[in-house]
Amino acid sequence: MKTAVITFHSAHNYGATLQTWALQKALKKLGTDPCVIHYHPQVIDRLYEVPKLDTVKKRGQYLFHKSVRERHKQLKLKYSKYNAFIKSHLELAGDYTTYDELLANPPKADCYIAGSDQIWNPDHTDGADPAYLLRFLPENVCRVAYAASIGRERFPAQYEAEYTEGIRSFSAVSVREVTAKTAVEKAFGREVPVVLDPTMLLTKAEYEEIKVPTKRKEKYILVYMMENNRELISLANRISVVTGLPIIQRKPGRIFHSELPSFFTDTPGEFLGELEKAEYVITNSFHGTVFSMIYEKPFVSMLHTETGSRISDLLKSVGMEEHLIRPKRKFRSMEQFAIKDAPALRRRIAELRRESICFLKEALQIGGNGVGEG
Repeated sequence: MKTAVITFHSAHNYGATLQTWALQKALKKLGTDPCVIHYHPQVIDRLYEVPKLDTVKKRGQYLFHKSVRERHKQLKLKYSKYNAFIKSHLELAGDYTTYDELLANPPKADCYIAGSDQIWNPDHTDGADPAYLLRFLPENVCRVAYAASIGRERFPAQYEAEYTEGIRSFSAVSVREVTAKTAVEKAFGREVPVVLDPTMLLTKAEYEEIKVPTKRKEKYILVYMMENNRELISLANRISVVTGLPIIQRKPGRIFHSELPSFFTDTPGEFLGELEKAEYVITNSFHGTVFSMIYEKPFVSMLHTETGSRISDLLKSVGMEEHLIRPKRKFRSMEQFAIKDAPALRRRIAELRRESICFLKEALQIGGNGVGEG
């Protein structure tokens, strides 16, 4: 069976890329022949394109802690390395920069999957992009939504009709967050299960295929901050002082009091190597939380102001709510970092993995054991 996935695969974001690779890997293990539809509209691409140096200079140097030229060099290195990773690790099909191009000549497949990430969040797609609703396909074609996210509890009123019409054409739909379940069920008209993010369909051992061990010799705290948060910065500085450990983080400028060079130019595989070696992880990223659990690292998570529900939903589903730091629930002690029962966490993830794989097999009408539970 040929399967084709459409998702935010081209975003230079570790979570977006790793969830795409993980779903591709899981589909291969199920015995299908997967590809990733290379749909990369400007609304996504322009977020990561390297600006011309003349344009950067006009903005002034206030954005950078180093010289403009050095910062620009880092941007170019990150861009080239990341694109190389995408091209070498994803089975890309076609090359579409607009919906009309995709509509005119979609890749051939037996079943199409609208993959995970916030593909149904109009804030990220400049409105309700019909591509992520698989509207480019003719009728009576197998359409599956796996772990789709809307990044909120309901669709914005101005787009609700478009999402409802598109979702009704799917043969099977699942969501990633409990908070989205009610809204998507209303649109689909049928029950919608909550399944794991694709990154959790694989075990730690399976990420060895792409993981690159870090070359850092020092011990460190890894901070994966997707949204600037003063409370998180303050906490990280406190933990750094208490432990005597420096911090590494994903941005190029210096943010913390004691800081090693950032992992700004890391590929997704290199990021996994950095996280694996960290003594502690502090994050407000959903996928930062996911990989902290997969690698069983001492961690705490804070809520992202706009999409924090997905972190709280995830931690609740695996019984790890004590790792969550809410605005009115402050950090208590270093014990809050500890994964107290790693075998229990592994068993719970394995249980949810089995259920999620079962959804995929039923949606794709695949028999047999397929993906191992791990």
